[in-house]
Amino acid sequence: MENDSGAEHKHKPHIGLYAVLGFIPIVLAFVAFFLVVQQLGRNNYQTMIEYITGHFNFFQMCLYIWMTDTFVLPLSPMFVFPMIIQFPWYFAIPATGLASAAGGVSAYFLGRLLVKVPLVNRGAVKAHAKWGATIEKYGVAFVLIASILPLPFSAVCMAAGVMKLDLLKVSLCCTTRILRMAIYYFVFVLGLVAL
Repeated sequence: MENDSGAEHKHKPHIGLYAVLGFIPIVLAFVAFFLVVQQLGRNNYQTMIEYITGHFNFFQMCLYIWMTDTFVLPLSPMFVFPMIIQFPWYFAIPATGLASAAGGVSAYFLGRLLVKVPLVNRGAVKAHAKWGATIEKYGVAFVLIASILPLPFSAVCMAAGVMKLDLLKVSLCCTTRILRMAIYYFVFVLGLVAL
């Protein structure tokens, strides 16, 4: 009996380890973005911004944000913020935040669809059998953390859908993306991003 409880204790998930591993892809994406920008050069990057500004309206930029936060893509909402900052903060931040939150909810529903795939369903059942109590306790909190911190937000929301976490709680956590969009907005407005 004691050995069984010891074995169970060994197999408990290490939330801290998952958080660290979750940071790695997003940090690499940010580094890659800035390396690409440096490679393009300031003039070429400015030309690209002018092209996007001339050919994409605010709604299309919000659609881009929704897409990047719905699907697991090597893209970031911050890529359009050099163009978004031409709009007033009281308009841009809520609009982009709600577009991002809608992306998280869409990712959740994608997860609910994915769980119908037998391979994904088997993985979800195994994960629930192994870590069910931890998922129930911390799952929604992890969505909240991913909505604010540099973690793969769309992947976390999709996993929340696969694990069938409460939709209302997940949706409420997604609305904190407004804070994340505010951070992006003011980072670019204050010139804290060196191009």
